[in-house]
Amino acid sequence: MFGIVKNFRRRAIRFVCITKPQSLWKRYALGLAIVCLTISAAHYFSIVAINGAEADAKASEISSRQVMLSQRILFLMRESERTDADEADARLLSAIQLFEESHKWLLDRADLSPELRYVYFNDPEFPLDHFSRRFVETARYTLEASGQVKTNMQNQLVALGQEDLLSALSMAARLHQARAYDQNRWLHRLEAIALAGAILVLLLEALFIFLPAQVSVTRTIRRLERRSKQLASSFNVLRQRNLELTAARNNLDHAANHDALTGLLNRRALYDCLSALESGTGAEVEVSVMKLDLDRFKAINDSLGHKAGDDVLVEVARLLLRHARTSDLVARIGGDEFVIVVKSPRSVEDVEQLGHRLVVAISQPMMIEGTSCEIGASVGFTMATSAETTPDQLLIEADLALYKAKRNGRGQVFAYSGDLSAEFERRRVLFAQIDAALAEDQFEPHFQPQICMETGKLFGCEVLARWRHPERGIIAPATFIAAAEDAGLIRQIDLMMVEKGLNALERLRSLGYDIPSISVNASAATLRDPNLSDRLLQEVLSRGLSPRDLTVEILENTLIQSEDDYAIRSVQQLTKTGFSVVLDDFGTGYASMSNLSRLQIDGIKLDRSLVAPMPNARAESIVAALVALSRSLDMRIVAEGVETPEQFARVKDLGCDVVQGFLISHPMSIDDVAGWYDSFALPDERRA
Repeated sequence: MFGIVKNFRRRAIRFVCITKPQSLWKRYALGLAIVCLTISAAHYFSIVAINGAEADAKASEISSRQVMLSQRILFLMRESERTDADEADARLLSAIQLFEESHKWLLDRADLSPELRYVYFNDPEFPLDHFSRRFVETARYTLEASGQVKTNMQNQLVALGQEDLLSALSMAARLHQARAYDQNRWLHRLEAIALAGAILVLLLEALFIFLPAQVSVTRTIRRLERRSKQLASSFNVLRQRNLELTAARNNLDHAANHDALTGLLNRRALYDCLSALESGTGAEVEVSVMKLDLDRFKAINDSLGHKAGDDVLVEVARLLLRHARTSDLVARIGGDEFVIVVKSPRSVEDVEQLGHRLVVAISQPMMIEGTSCEIGASVGFTMATSAETTPDQLLIEADLALYKAKRNGRGQVFAYSGDLSAEFERRRVLFAQIDAALAEDQFEPHFQPQICMETGKLFGCEVLARWRHPERGIIAPATFIAAAEDAGLIRQIDLMMVEKGLNALERLRSLGYDIPSISVNASAATLRDPNLSDRLLQEVLSRGLSPRDLTVEILENTLIQSEDDYAIRSVQQLTKTGFSVVLDDFGTGYASMSNLSRLQIDGIKLDRSLVAPMPNARAESIVAALVALSRSLDMRIVAEGVETPEQFARVKDLGCDVVQGFLISHPMSIDDVAGWYDSFALPDERRA
């Protein structure tokens, strides 16, 4: 017997006192459900009781108002005999309508008490509903009557309203008030019941939920205290580990904000620093952003390898740190681009002088892996002149200034001005127009004849790109060639001129015109296409032509000194395939004699600046020397820009092989070539 009691006691304690804190949520959920149910029930019954009390209070108020309205109707009825009839009738009609509406509202209630039903409907002597309607009808008839009839009806209405109707209305008002009072007492009792229920629920929750929870939490705390003593012995180990993690985090922060190769700030850190400086930028100049880009750095990577290129970048970073002040920020933002943030510069001239010092320092020869390397640098900078200047704006302005410096010939220092933004926007619009012109096939070839001096016959035609703008008409290449190169679209224009030029050659020959060949211009971007030779060969063979029908003209400054450059490889491959290659605008660039001897160049074309001064002894001496050079290298020499008979005579006497210029013909469309061909005559023949 004792064992049964002990076992029952153990089970009861286990049921009441939860041993696992993880199970407490079940008790809490049950308690919360009971509380919510109690609150919901109390709220529901309270709302019902309050609505009933409000309805009864309103009924009591309206019933009391009925008593006053009945007397007001009688008063206004008598008053209408002494005052303005229209005004009195309007007030009386309003009181009658309010009395009638209030009476209807009282009878429309679904919960009328038996006493009220008796008063309104079942009173054998004076049913209030019947006589109220009769009272309203009589009042309305009185308004419409006149003379003695109206007087008699008024007397009848007064007799009805001052005695029986007034007594019945007062009785109904007292019954409505009594019901409102009873409803209010029931509401108070309901509140007392809800309070008692809430207290009972709280006591039950305290007994069956919070007390067991307290016992369970106390036991858990004791277990945690024992566990805390065990963890205390590991505190020193954790602290040491924390120190190691802090050091690792600092290293990660440094790596996240610094360039791994040079140790300079990276783009992210630079942007954060500029954002921090932005809040302190006032009306005076307080910060300058200088952007620096290395010149000829690609040649170092191509010739000596990327390891040497990395060494160059490290050396450049050292030079920048040496020339910058300790307060300035130096960052590498990618590739061979560096940024220096000059804090509180004294003037624009000081920043410009710093840029020139950096250009001079970087231009000095560097010893990289035992090899002397020479690079250069271009610099663009801007000044923050207002608090509204953002980091993005500063970097964009510095980049625009750098772009201008590189376009001016590299090795330059250029300051940003508002004109650069306008120029950049104009070029952006022009880029978009060129791209659209390519898509809409607006570029067309024009042909300028070349005459053989020995035979006097047509030697060939140079294909020149013209842009037929839908609104501006024909646009000369000087307007769009440089922009197309910057936009990376010049290669598409070159290849388009090749296709259209070969199509025109095929067409003219089919018409019986003897056009020996055409020559096309190839930009540096086109020459760096490793598949250029194969592309051109496919174009000529697909039309039944041969490589000797196409001459490729390249600019003198396209010849890069590096032997690994694709431009050099393309020239070699073109000549190997059988195409003729001519060096255009000779005398204006920097092609070395070694390139002329090393590459299989078929000819050179004298720049028009060498021909224009003729007749002139000094200019003729230069042309004579170049003719002698071309003869020694077995190259033909083409004189372009010949515009007068005197120039024609001089280049002929000096031994030029081919002549080209406005004297022979302006560039013309394919439709004009046939007419020119039929009427062509040499300048000497014209004079004859």
